[in-house]
Amino acid sequence: MLVYLWYARYKYEGGIAMNRETVTLMVNKKTIDLKPQQMVLYRSCKIIEAVDESETYYYLYMYKDKPLNGVRATQIKLGSFLHRALANGISFSGTHPLTKLVLSDHPSFRSISFNQLYKKTAASHSPLDTAYILTLFDSFTANEAIHKLLKNTYYNYRRNGQMLLAYKTLNVFADFAPMDTFTRDMQGQLDFQKYQQRYADMKKIAVSDPQHFERVSFDRLTEPDISRLLINNLHEHGRFIDEIAVRLHLLTIGASVEDSTFFELIEQHFGQEQQLQFYRELSYSADLPESLSNQLLKRLLKHQQTDAVVQLLALNNIQPPANQKQAVVDCFAKANLSTFPPLFSRLNHTLLHLFSEQPQLLEPIVIRCISAFFQDYTLDSLKQWLSPFQQKGIHLPIEQKLNKMQKLEEDPEQQGTLGELYLYFHQPEKSIDCFKWEMELKPEDPKPVQLLSKVYLSLGNKDEAAVYQQLYLQMQR
Repeated sequence: MLVYLWYARYKYEGGIAMNRETVTLMVNKKTIDLKPQQMVLYRSCKIIEAVDESETYYYLYMYKDKPLNGVRATQIKLGSFLHRALANGISFSGTHPLTKLVLSDHPSFRSISFNQLYKKTAASHSPLDTAYILTLFDSFTANEAIHKLLKNTYYNYRRNGQMLLAYKTLNVFADFAPMDTFTRDMQGQLDFQKYQQRYADMKKIAVSDPQHFERVSFDRLTEPDISRLLINNLHEHGRFIDEIAVRLHLLTIGASVEDSTFFELIEQHFGQEQQLQFYRELSYSADLPESLSNQLLKRLLKHQQTDAVVQLLALNNIQPPANQKQAVVDCFAKANLSTFPPLFSRLNHTLLHLFSEQPQLLEPIVIRCISAFFQDYTLDSLKQWLSPFQQKGIHLPIEQKLNKMQKLEEDPEQQGTLGELYLYFHQPEKSIDCFKWEMELKPEDPKPVQLLSKVYLSLGNKDEAAVYQQLYLQMQR
């Protein structure tokens, strides 16, 4: 069956992406829509994971920067290349700028059989590369066919006296089937001992066998010497997407890598909105290198990315310079309240780190945080959240309000006051119950009725607001 995959093309013109959200898939002249879920980079391969409306999964393969094949997957073999790639590769969401850029450059994929893939690959690649590329699809074909191809490639090289290429084939074979006795027996022969010594030097391998180097280095990225060699190799071959991906991965795991080059690459190849998407996603990483955090904060502040600034500061130990402090304060004042609750356990320490020398800045920020926490946390939890401030000798007026609210919760005579405190913390829904209770307890008092009208109006419930406004006017007569 012949299947064509056509991705809605992303046009990067002047740094602006004109994009659609689906992949168009043609099957026997019929089209279906696929939605990209993620892109995974692993070794020399990029794999786009996409789903159709019934949640059937498809995997679109690229070798380096060239499309290979698109495969429908009902299952993934454990230990297969795809399984290892999904488990160990560098992944990006389906809407990440890198994913979009890859699919803008390569909008068309074809799904072909194993035999067709072999013929197509053999026509444009060496026998060694062809054998390796076919191993990438071991989740979708019988291993016996790949075994046979690898053995034939090995014996052909050996018969022709091409011993180095024969040894390289054995390395591919060993990676594909590490428990296979054939590869161990062949690699142990005297003919290959000199190559074993040569392959112990990764610098030499990066030049003489870049395919093997990339396979090995991707599994050793945490080793600084290896990661630098890989980045240099990718840069020399003009594979900037892979270079950005590797650099970004290393930066997010705290590895030592030149972060200024990362920003230069982003700003060279992407428009402003795509750059900001990179920076917003990076702000969700904890314990970033200090220099990276400072550069990232500078860019987020410049473009008023308030939520990302709060996120970055909460997850990383940054102390902004004095000339950035007011901009940071403004970010806490303007950030969406939904940004704060996931950071509950960190924000108190973050605020102390940022403003312990300027406690006058803390009160309005803490009020915003507490207001955001009310939906998910009890008053006891909120008071406990303030304990680090108390331990530092910083006593904020908000403590008194929370203490008062805790007492009023058990006092039916003071529900109106409690409701007003809830309004102070921007909790209109919680205040409604208090004012209704106060209204029933004090039917002659117009104040809770008036407040109910205002609260409902602030919530956009004009009908309820009008009812209580009318009742309030009647009580005033």
